[in-house]
Amino acid sequence: MLRSGFSWRPAAREGRNLRPGRSRSPSSGRDSGRRRGAAGAGSGAPRKPDPNGAWGTDGAEQRRPEGSRATLGFSDFTPSLVSSLPFPKTTFSSGVRPARPEAYLARRGRRELRGSGRSPGAAAALRPTGERRGPGRALGSASTACGPCNLGARLRESLLAHRALGSPSPATPRSLGVGESVRFSEAWMHPIRSPNAKNEVAKQDLACDSVSANMAPKKKTVRKNKGDINEMTIIVEDSPLNKLNALNGLLEGGNGLNCISSELTDASYGPNLLEGLSKMRQENFLCDLVIGTKTKSFDVHKSVMASCSEYFYNILKKDPSTQRVDLNDISPPGLATVIAYAYTGKLTLSLYTIGSIISAAVYLQIHTLVKMCSDFLIREMSVENCMYVVNIAETYSLKNAKAAAQKFIRDNFLEFAESDQFLKLTFEQINELLIDDDLQLPSEIVAFQIAMKWLEFDQKRVKHAADLLSNIRFGTISAQDLVNYVQSVPRMMQDADCHKLLVDAMNYHLLPYHQNTLQSRRTRIRGGCRVLVTVGGRPGLTEKSLSRDVLYRDPENGWSKLTEMPAKSFNQCVAVMDGFLYVAGGEDQNDARNQAKHAVSNFCRFDPRFNTWIHLANMNQKRTHFSLSVCDGLLYAAGGRNAEGSLASLECYVPSSNQWRPKAALDAARCCHASAVAGGRLLVTGGYVGSAYSRSVSAYDPAGDAWQELAGLSTPRGWHCAVALGDRVYVMGGSQLGPRGERVDVLAVERYSPATGQWSSAAPLPVGVSTAGAAALHGRAYLLGGWNEGEKKYKKCIQSFSPELNEWTEDDELPEATVGVSCCALCMPSGAPRESRASSVSSVPVSI
Repeated sequence: MLRSGFSWRPAAREGRNLRPGRSRSPSSGRDSGRRRGAAGAGSGAPRKPDPNGAWGTDGAEQRRPEGSRATLGFSDFTPSLVSSLPFPKTTFSSGVRPARPEAYLARRGRRELRGSGRSPGAAAALRPTGERRGPGRALGSASTACGPCNLGARLRESLLAHRALGSPSPATPRSLGVGESVRFSEAWMHPIRSPNAKNEVAKQDLACDSVSANMAPKKKTVRKNKGDINEMTIIVEDSPLNKLNALNGLLEGGNGLNCISSELTDASYGPNLLEGLSKMRQENFLCDLVIGTKTKSFDVHKSVMASCSEYFYNILKKDPSTQRVDLNDISPPGLATVIAYAYTGKLTLSLYTIGSIISAAVYLQIHTLVKMCSDFLIREMSVENCMYVVNIAETYSLKNAKAAAQKFIRDNFLEFAESDQFLKLTFEQINELLIDDDLQLPSEIVAFQIAMKWLEFDQKRVKHAADLLSNIRFGTISAQDLVNYVQSVPRMMQDADCHKLLVDAMNYHLLPYHQNTLQSRRTRIRGGCRVLVTVGGRPGLTEKSLSRDVLYRDPENGWSKLTEMPAKSFNQCVAVMDGFLYVAGGEDQNDARNQAKHAVSNFCRFDPRFNTWIHLANMNQKRTHFSLSVCDGLLYAAGGRNAEGSLASLECYVPSSNQWRPKAALDAARCCHASAVAGGRLLVTGGYVGSAYSRSVSAYDPAGDAWQELAGLSTPRGWHCAVALGDRVYVMGGSQLGPRGERVDVLAVERYSPATGQWSSAAPLPVGVSTAGAAALHGRAYLLGGWNEGEKKYKKCIQSFSPELNEWTEDDELPEATVGVSCCALCMPSGAPRESRASSVSSVPVSI
């Protein structure tokens, strides 16, 4: 390594002092340059430095003796290192700078400048660029002194400061040998080594030669002996650490650099590391563990196997000195694949080899490899191998793969039932499939035929007939189909348990008004989904014509027509109980004066399984603008009005007897209200009471057949809606009287908590509506259609409320703007309803 440094040495010899322009002859010791120096000084011509050390005047060159001046050399300083040192940055107007110290005044620890005797022209030629100099001011006394002088002084001061504080010097190279030093020449950035320098630090100050436009007064110099003259040597090493410190100095100096820390990643590092480890294993280099099977052994690295396998991690953590592990329960091909994966992160999978690989991965607890195999099984699943995937998933507890395989079979059950794999199913497997509510089948007759196919494949399976056929939803098969397709099978007539299943299904259809009490798993539709359903109403395009349409919203295809009511109606009430849609009351004609003189007491039920209607017992009173709610398997119709006026009566429908029974009446007649069930009680909110909008709330207890007043609403309202969502009741929409007696929309939404018995505010409605339809579906409340008082128009918007977010959003729209529409959530069978799915009891509405 190149070592760089600089050295100051007093130039005066014993008993003599050098003046500007003088030099001592090395042979005679006399002042041989006196005349030449005097002539040069008087001519005013600047001296010209020579790279070889010669000085001359007017082109005359003469070699300057080594001892005639103090040499100042600066060696091999890199720009970055120089910039890090505590010196002012000074640019000189001349290419070189003569360094000729005139005197060394070190006793008082300060520097004094002595005039050099040069002419003003010479001083101007050597003055630092851009430096201002006033009259009589010497350059040496300026704050930006000449480069070499100020550089040397500051280096010395920095060194002494470091030593005084006990800290290491700025540079930490080795000391120069005895007699070795680095001198500064006229080209002060060029290194020159001197073999005669002493290896000790000078304790004297250094005064440097400085050029001045005005001559400074001369002072007598004190002669010094050789013993009083010491050298001060400062060494600067061009080491990597110094370079780093120099670069860091740029940031610490506040040079405008924006220091931002960024985390970088080498994408190729991981693959390269794995490749290197794999190569080391192939060369058996540094392998420190042997894994043995019954027929083959593998040399591996402990760190690699422990990093990916919990099995090896636990073994080696318990005994790090383990040299061999025997795995006799793992196949060699599976273990070889696992080891290759540990070193490369790659593997080749197929349905023929995945069994041994999963076995080894599960045994060694390599969870990432197990997941890769599970994902591969899911990705490669087909009708031919889906049961193989199920078996592997069950054997090794691959929950995701098993769930995916079962869903695949459910969605493709018809195609799977035609494959050979189906006939190989065990009783437990086919029983689990047929009991699934989400099994996708066109009809339950198909499920019955598939079950019989499996039973008849092997006579040994006959013992499972009754248990297997109990999973068939015979109640969802029409009576006609039961006779044509089920009763004709010998097994259903010969086996007593199977025959009972058939008899129960026939009775279910023969007693439709008892179907509510006969509901069971065998009467529920398979693969159904809950959808929004609208009933009746008065469309905006034909205000004088009422609708009898029943629409449902398919999640994929939007709104479609489900069926038609037996008669036109609006302002009716709907409810869903035991899978049936009930429609009660309303008005069958348009009433321009809104006097409710066309109110009806009709009551009917829709069966979505067979797309059929049946008439049930009418209500005891004609009702419109009333409420209908389901509580504990019974229907309650409360309040409303008819041609006789507002009603306070409450009646209850009992499905098992197909009768309406009167219950305790309300405290006051009420209409245009809304009701919902919460905490086992029926809540009746707001409405029109005593010719005014009301904020009162009453609760009916079915067990005690009594009413109780609850905390009232904060805002009176009527023609509004109420929905039970979770453990709360939400009251939304409606209208009230404004300051001038006009009807205005109520945007405020209130919710009731049965636990506290108090009402609180929820997010307000974006659009105010009255006589709208409301329902709860999938944890959200929906408000459909209605009349807007502000715009005086029918609305077809659908507003959806999220209780978790407490916000309303605009959903899609109704096919047509409608008022007086009723809404509910109904479970529909998969696929579009078909007219052929009619009940053998009644294919048209009938009266019971």
